[in-house]
Amino acid sequence: MNKIDTNTSKDMRILSIARISGYIFATMLLAVTALAMIPNKFFIVSTRAVVNAPVQMIASPIYGRVETLTLQVGQAVTSGDVMATVANPNQDQTSLNGLRLERLDLTEKVNNAKGTFAERDGRLKQVETQINTVRNGVLSELSAVIGNSQSTVQSYEARLKEQDALLDRQLVMLKRNMVSDISLEPQRQKRNAAQYELDAARGELKRNEIVRSLISDGIYTGGTVASSLMTLEMERTKIASDQAENGIGIRQMSERRDQVEKLIAREEGRLGKAGAAEVVADHAGQVVSVDASFGDFVRQGQPIAKSLDCREAFAAAVYASRDVEDLAIGTPAMVNYRSLGVKKSGQVQKIVRYFNSGAENRYFAKFPEAEGHEVYVLVKVDEDKNDASLASNDKFFGCHVGEEVIISLGESIVSRMSRYASKAVTTLADAGTTLFASAQAFDLQHIATLERNRAH
Repeated sequence: MNKIDTNTSKDMRILSIARISGYIFATMLLAVTALAMIPNKFFIVSTRAVVNAPVQMIASPIYGRVETLTLQVGQAVTSGDVMATVANPNQDQTSLNGLRLERLDLTEKVNNAKGTFAERDGRLKQVETQINTVRNGVLSELSAVIGNSQSTVQSYEARLKEQDALLDRQLVMLKRNMVSDISLEPQRQKRNAAQYELDAARGELKRNEIVRSLISDGIYTGGTVASSLMTLEMERTKIASDQAENGIGIRQMSERRDQVEKLIAREEGRLGKAGAAEVVADHAGQVVSVDASFGDFVRQGQPIAKSLDCREAFAAAVYASRDVEDLAIGTPAMVNYRSLGVKKSGQVQKIVRYFNSGAENRYFAKFPEAEGHEVYVLVKVDEDKNDASLASNDKFFGCHVGEEVIISLGESIVSRMSRYASKAVTTLADAGTTLFASAQAFDLQHIATLERNRAH
């Protein structure tokens, strides 16, 4: 009997374990299904994206022929490295003559502009004097008119008082039955006429005072004089605007002349030396193209080679503006390098409606085409020094510029829940540490109190 009971309880335990395992599996299946069915609106994907970087020009400083060239595509360069030499025995004098001619031209333009500025300044002062003279004359005339109107108002006020007194006397006589009610009508009409005349005089006085106030504030309305003042004001505004533009032009030409003076001093310092110059890299980076070869003749400023710095690389993607209108700078992003099967994290660096790529070849790759309702989202890819697949010098160079990628903005719900869970665990751990420290401090304080009581 005991053996049967033992087998029965063992079977019950096995059945309970099986049920509990089934419940756990069903719960996990329901949770996964629910997460899969929830719309993932925090994850916005764009397949129209490319990795790009600004290109730096390694240019010739003079006209001449390439004598030496130590550049190869993929070569790493640092700022100040000599990449090539260009020789031209006549370059020093040619450049110097060109700079001197430019200095003469700028000097002449600055002098002409200053003469025009002085002429306009004299005209501006003349117009301002005319405006002040006319305005003061009009204000003086209006002051006289206002004084006359005030006298008229006072005269009509006295006449109204006189008519009021006569009407009051007639009313007293009416009460005493000395006159009839009909005889009061002419006096009332005289009194009302005096009131009307007073109101008209006050209105004229008010109008003149308003006109004087407007003219004092530089506001001109109606009349021949007002039209003349308005014409003068418009002329003054135009002259002042022209003066502002002229001043900007003078300042810009003067700054350029100062730059030319420095260039002339530098060129004069090279006179007597060999007509050769070194082509120096101004920025650190990696050579992406070599645009000249030994023996080529190059112009001043013509690129000998181009380089880029992978630290300045970014990914540019096209999105509909309505999809990213609430997107914040710093939003997490994921860049999928399709050819490598590699994903790298990043952050939203900039959101622009129109992206000006600047001069030709300013950037390594062409930006994806964007329509009027779309914007560019620029993502800065996080550096991963341990990722050797992105550090090779292949056709995309060290940072895979020019490669089309897939960019996903935001976080998936699972990633967001994991991040929130990690943050909650960290917060609880910090709170536990704080409570432990508080309890320990309380115990130390209690022990100190007991020691003091025992000493007493």
